Amino acid sequence: MLMSEVKTGSCLCKTVKYDISTEIKGAGNCHCSICKKVTGGAFASVVFVGEEGFTLTSGEGALSMHDISELATKFFCNLCGSPVYNKHKHFPGFVMVALGSLDEPTQVTPGMNIFCESMLPWVKGIGALKNFDQGPQG
Repeated sequence: MLMSEVKTGSCLCKTVKYDISTEIKGAGNCHCSICKKVTGGAFASVVFVGEEGFTLTSGEGALSMHDISELATKFFCNLCGSPVYNKHKHFPGFVMVALGSLDEPTQVTPGMNIFCESMLPWVKGIGALKNFDQGPQG
């Protein structure tokens, strides 16, 4: 999904905040083993934006970085641990913003899955699972 209006986002504790003032070039789910480890989930959902349109608006001092591979660096809040964005050497000039860190993540829909050979077998059937608007009762 391509969006051009300014988007905002933050970490969980709202110390690190950012604006995206450029068009979102795309969004996707990465199923690689590294993304599973750094998110603690079945995959990572990211939004691709041009680095020139990604601006930290607060909390730069609380932002830590970790080289998660020889190609990629993760930037996260050192207070709450929330992933904020990644940089990857194969995508110079772009940042991969954690979709869940957007203030309105429902405005972006991933358009691709990558590293599907590492996809957990149950992910393809996730839509068929029982759904609860809140946590399960009883």
